[in-house]
Amino acid sequence: MGTIDLNHLSVFAAVAETASFTAAARRLGVPKSTVSRGIASLEASLGVRLLQRTTRSVALTTAGQALIDRLGSRLKALTEAIDGLPELADEPSGSLRLTATADFGTEVLAEILAGFCRRYPRIAVEMHLSSRPVDLVKEGYDAAFRFVGKTPRDSTLVARKVGDLDMQLYASPAYLAARGTPRTLDELAEHDGVALAKTSPFARDEASRARAQLRVRLLADDGFFVREAVRHGAGIGLLPAFLAQQDVLNGALVRVLPRWTMPMGGVFLMFPSGRHLPKKIAALRDHVVEALRVRSKARGGRAAES
Repeated sequence: MGTIDLNHLSVFAAVAETASFTAAARRLGVPKSTVSRGIASLEASLGVRLLQRTTRSVALTTAGQALIDRLGSRLKALTEAIDGLPELADEPSGSLRLTATADFGTEVLAEILAGFCRRYPRIAVEMHLSSRPVDLVKEGYDAAFRFVGKTPRDSTLVARKVGDLDMQLYASPAYLAARGTPRTLDELAEHDGVALAKTSPFARDEASRARAQLRVRLLADDGFFVREAVRHGAGIGLLPAFLAQQDVLNGALVRVLPRWTMPMGGVFLMFPSGRHLPKKIAALRDHVVEALRVRSKARGGRAAES
């Protein structure tokens, strides 16, 4: 027995119920020739004749009657189940299990995902915040937001850049009052530094491309910790711009050597590879790119790249 096409079973059920190829075609919204080919293909797959055809009538054979008796309501239930799959709906729907670092998730994604949920009411989001690398497939995540220097090369994952990431230098007013504000690269080397683990202790002048090393006295693996330490006067901190912008606006932090920055690559949306991109992932990607672009422009930063 060959492979059975669900569409052919639906065609057969319509013919059986209407006792007419023409009426079945009208019900299904397809040409009569499509109905004829569907029945012929189903009979070929099963190796039996299902219908007796004359110029005036269509009747079920013994095998045809047995098949329709066994199908019963199962075909309708199966069709409804398939039609109800989230990815087949016109509007994106279903659940999204996401992960991101606590700092980026809290400072950036919380606002963006609130807007995403309003925009797509049929999508439910579950966000996990952690700096721990996760295995998306084994741990059941739909996608992750990660900071990467260049496009990752992992055949099991798809990476889509949704924004840029810059590290910049900041300090508290109290620290600068006590130790002075560095004006040159040489003066920067005389100060205490605070930085995130796994980031380079170098800053770069965007105009001259010159670099200066930050003497790191305090190193941590959490962005919130680094920001709080800098706010309490631990030194000059190397922080993601998104993590310090609000503190700069309210006066808790001061940008140091504003011509200096350290591009860290981009913010990537990572998700398991597959032939078809789920609508909910495509909707998330497009919404985040748009929201980060608006956010960047509002704060005078670099526009996000898709």
